[in-house]
Amino acid sequence: MKNQIIIHSTEDQARIALLEDGELAQLFIQSEENQRTVGNIHVAKVHKVMSGIKAAFIDMGTPKDAFLHFSDAGDHLDEYIAMLNGKNAIPSHAKPDLKNKEKLANHQKQALAGKILRNGQKLLVQIVKEPIGSKGPRISTDITIAGRFLVLIPMGDYIAVSKKISNYKERRRLKNVLGDMVPDGFGVIVRTVAQGQDEKAIEDDLRDVLRKWEKILDKLETAKPPSLLHRDLDMTESLIRDLFAKNYERVLVDDPKMYRQLKSYVGQIAPEMAQNVHQYKGKKHIFDQMGIAEDINSIFNPRVRMKSGGYLIFEQTEAMYVVDVNSGPYAAKARQEDNSLKTNLDAAREIAKQLRLRDIGGIIVVDFIDLRDDKNRKKIYDELKKEFRKDPAKTNMLGMSDFGLVQITRQRIRPSVINSVSKVCPMCGGSGDVISDDTILTDIESWLSKFKHASEYRAVDLYVNPYMKTLINKGMFSKRWKWMSKLHIKITLVADESIPLSRFKVTLSGSDVDITDVVMRGASIDEALQQVEYVEEIDRGKEDLEITKKSNHRNSGNRTSGSSANSNGRKNHTHQN
Repeated sequence: MKNQIIIHSTEDQARIALLEDGELAQLFIQSEENQRTVGNIHVAKVHKVMSGIKAAFIDMGTPKDAFLHFSDAGDHLDEYIAMLNGKNAIPSHAKPDLKNKEKLANHQKQALAGKILRNGQKLLVQIVKEPIGSKGPRISTDITIAGRFLVLIPMGDYIAVSKKISNYKERRRLKNVLGDMVPDGFGVIVRTVAQGQDEKAIEDDLRDVLRKWEKILDKLETAKPPSLLHRDLDMTESLIRDLFAKNYERVLVDDPKMYRQLKSYVGQIAPEMAQNVHQYKGKKHIFDQMGIAEDINSIFNPRVRMKSGGYLIFEQTEAMYVVDVNSGPYAAKARQEDNSLKTNLDAAREIAKQLRLRDIGGIIVVDFIDLRDDKNRKKIYDELKKEFRKDPAKTNMLGMSDFGLVQITRQRIRPSVINSVSKVCPMCGGSGDVISDDTILTDIESWLSKFKHASEYRAVDLYVNPYMKTLINKGMFSKRWKWMSKLHIKITLVADESIPLSRFKVTLSGSDVDITDVVMRGASIDEALQQVEYVEEIDRGKEDLEITKKSNHRNSGNRTSGSSANSNGRKNHTHQN
């Protein structure tokens, strides 16, 4: 079989390998810590509108605020805001533009979104991009609910068919079938896999997504932001839904429990394909049996060997990935130019494969072996272009420079495989270097000294790595005792495993406000505290508003018509200097 989905599942983790033409094409890893969130729908609250960058930050209850770019605000933003916050939530100065919103250009629609959004508003949002690194999830207010054959668009009023269905008669048939099915106030997008499906299968799928929307509305009536209203399928089921029967011929899973779950799920969505879900019962590891174990292991190794004898080195920086191509011992050709061309062509194929396997997105710079001949450089560019056609993620590429560098951008949909299953080293903070203990202690003392002379506060909580806490408290006359005696500051040490060995964090005693950078910049602590108090006061003062619903159409079931910082770390005006 050419295309298969191979699943190795344990109690803690599931690894899903996609095989295309018998070779590993992509790997997904699902675990308790690495749950798929794309497609989840939340009721959230607008935290901050920043028209200068055409975006708003949305409180979804996640560690980082979600990012809503105005281009993702959607054509029905005003309808959702009115539904959740009442008609008075729409500013009067935005109403003239709303009357003609269908005629507005894209940049005008984005400006309109900035006028409509206000701090504290309730908002219905959907995650479209997983959180990556220090960035929160990217979200949209264009709510969609995906089924097997259809994607439901609440508030929509159109029927669209996937462009990949090229047959004109089939496109017209699907539109005619759905024309009388779709209730007023809804739109649908017909997915590619719907091609050739009979009317009953499409109707069943439409009923299923409509039921999901009804459940969301039922929860919405009593939900307070931030709340999760709808969880999309997990990673394994979403892959089965989107890929099985369209591109893949068999699912092979080694865990009996997951086998039964997938067999049942496929039996519900595509009964005719249930016979193609198989349980692996062999003694060898399933990935060894399929001959892909070596490729999977290469994903987690920065060094990748090539057939020619050369190798690649993958390194991640804050801004980009860097790939270095090395020839190794390869020297089969007499001329150096031929050697370099052969190694670079081999590297081009392997790089395209590894970028997809590792799910690397963003900016990638590849340092190929230098080539003198422009025709040979063109060959490398053409080879990369050919290999990237196999990749479903969008890629852009510039030709090879005189220095042998090729710049690539690849669509970033989710964190890379390595980042999704790894944590930042608590010792080095991800830098690869560990600062000496003496240097860290000196940095802390310097900060405390600067804090003393910059403010009248005299009590702090010092958050450090548990190892550093032990070091600072060591001995009868510990570093902590010496600092307090010297600077006349009360210091409470707090062990925090999430803080790297070379870092520290300071708050006023009893406060949650991080003042580490405030003191380092020489900024006012009082102003920082007041700003936090102001935000908290706004959040406390917002009232919950009743939800308004649109009237029904054709009886279709469519219903969419902390503490004060100043009280912590109190000023001590009687301290000794």
